[in-house]
Amino acid sequence: MSDILLLHPAEHGRTFGGMPPLGMTSITSYLRSKNISTAFVDLQISDLGIEELLQNNKPQVVGIGGTSHTRFESFSLARRIKKFDPAIKIMYGGPHATFTAGNTLKSVPEIDFIVRGEGETATLELAAELLRRNPDVRAIRGISCRENDAVVHHRDSERIEDLDILPFPYRDPDALQKYDLLLDFLKVPAASIISSRGCPVNCSFCSASAMFGTRLTLRSAKNVVDEIEILLKEHGYQGVKFFDSTLTLHKDHVEAICAEIRRRNLVFPWECEIRVNGVSFDLLQTMKKAGCYYVDFGIESASPEVLKGMHKGITIEQAERVLHWTKEIGLFTKVFFTFGHIGETLEDAVKTVQFMERYAKYIDFIATGLGVRIYPGTEVEQSALAQNLLPKDFSWEQPYLDEKIESLGNDPIIPIVIQSGFGWKEFRKLEFRLAWFWIKHPRAALSALRGQIQLGRLKILAKLAYRFVSNLFSK
Repeated sequence: MSDILLLHPAEHGRTFGGMPPLGMTSITSYLRSKNISTAFVDLQISDLGIEELLQNNKPQVVGIGGTSHTRFESFSLARRIKKFDPAIKIMYGGPHATFTAGNTLKSVPEIDFIVRGEGETATLELAAELLRRNPDVRAIRGISCRENDAVVHHRDSERIEDLDILPFPYRDPDALQKYDLLLDFLKVPAASIISSRGCPVNCSFCSASAMFGTRLTLRSAKNVVDEIEILLKEHGYQGVKFFDSTLTLHKDHVEAICAEIRRRNLVFPWECEIRVNGVSFDLLQTMKKAGCYYVDFGIESASPEVLKGMHKGITIEQAERVLHWTKEIGLFTKVFFTFGHIGETLEDAVKTVQFMERYAKYIDFIATGLGVRIYPGTEVEQSALAQNLLPKDFSWEQPYLDEKIESLGNDPIIPIVIQSGFGWKEFRKLEFRLAWFWIKHPRAALSALRGQIQLGRLKILAKLAYRFVSNLFSK
């Protein structure tokens, strides 16, 4: 039995091959460290139904996490929990909840509280208060709730300045074997880890800066490598994936982590995300010597105007330089290109494809995204609303599914930017151009498939190939 039950919803198409949700597992450890009886269940991998979990734990409070992709699963969980026992108080947190707090509370009456932003402090204070005989939540920061039939938003929580005070995320030894996160190309079991919070860049399509703020907070190198050593030696992982928005935002931070890894004589492969304007040849060499074998980075577009519009903060020259460096050093690369940004034209998109063609031999995994997803809390969402690019009746809380979006390889429940100058007609033309790219660069196509084979992605590629061949014979 547990007073607090935290649930991570099941997801259609498991992200990154399946990994523990680090935000919720961090909150679990934090509550337990403060003597709050807490159970955590990831419904991605649990064999138990929600009613059985509630019966076994008999919680007074249930916290539900999730993203925009799992919002309907989160809402369904809340309804099933209230049906099982209306007295259970329900908290809902995460990036989607943070930026849709008002509408969610108005539209989903089963949800009692929204925890906004960085969750540890607000969740602890809210949970502790709800376990009292006569709870009073009016002084708790970082939450939204209903008061006298009106939705109220309490002032934001203060950021946690010293991340080292947080215990390591909870890792259930009985559940870890059910995850199947693997290092790309090497195919060895990998652990996920985050060494920082926040992002000062504030790209238009990303909610990371809005969620944690543009000020970066860092764990110490010792704290990070302490956790890595436990993951390798006690949990049996063979590699590590850093899921920081960008590991190399502070040069001193990543250099200290590399130095600590080497000081302890730890030998393991690891992967991280970088920015092309934030690394040097020497820094990449330092990372390679400490076990880094693979770096991810977003170039997104080869059009300077499009890059400026999305606030990417990089230049094409910087991207080219890093591609040459990684090739010389011997680092695998995953590079992201996305099409359909606000203000982008088909001519801009063609520039990006031409860049991909010039540098295909430098990139081991070319990741393309047709259609820029609209997420709550982002500048892209604000622009989409201002320019009437979302359906008039669109609501994050109401059913939404667009099969045309799925045909581009995207989740059909997340809207994408469709503009008058870059609409479905332009996407189909671009789709055809990209198909030719993969045909002309089979090594790049095979490398991408070898790096990360996912059934859902293969189905999408099969559909695209069928449409491409059909178009050829119809001409």
